[in-house]
Amino acid sequence: MKKIDAVMKVFKVDNDFFDLFEDLFDEGLTSIYETFVCLEEVKRCAYVLLDPEVFGSNLSDNLQDVLEDEEEYNEFVRHILANQPDMNEEMDENDILELCMNLADVESERYNIYSKWDDMGVTFKIADTDLIIDLIGELLGQDVSVTLYNYASFQISDDELRKELKAKLLEIA
Repeated sequence: MKKIDAVMKVFKVDNDFFDLFEDLFDEGLTSIYETFVCLEEVKRCAYVLLDPEVFGSNLSDNLQDVLEDEEEYNEFVRHILANQPDMNEEMDENDILELCMNLADVESERYNIYSKWDDMGVTFKIADTDLIIDLIGELLGQDVSVTLYNYASFQISDDELRKELKAKLLEIA
């Protein structure tokens, strides 16, 4: 997968989370974004590949139209490629692993926030989603749900997660 494609998938997942929570926010649960503040980190994961000195930290703000309109999407991609041409290159093993590790940290935090509230009897069905798990699985070409569950529930360490993700990546290579 090209770096630009991975970045756009990260931005899409970030946007999908925003869309999921939007109705709750509009209905008065205005602290939902603060409860799941970890999801702000999804878009920051793109900076594993993007150069923050070129784009700053606000590149992913206001992407709603970009992700819904093909012409705006293509224009946005051209803008990124014009400013950072290496984004048109294929991701290498290290890029994939670093992006997956960053996403896994966000997923672990999302899972633990969801679980904490669920244990108290509050179930946010919209927050019980596999958006990040699916993206990591796509990047690695393998199902990672059990591995990520083990990581989120502290059954494996960062180093063990990295080894497992690398093994999954090498299986498809």
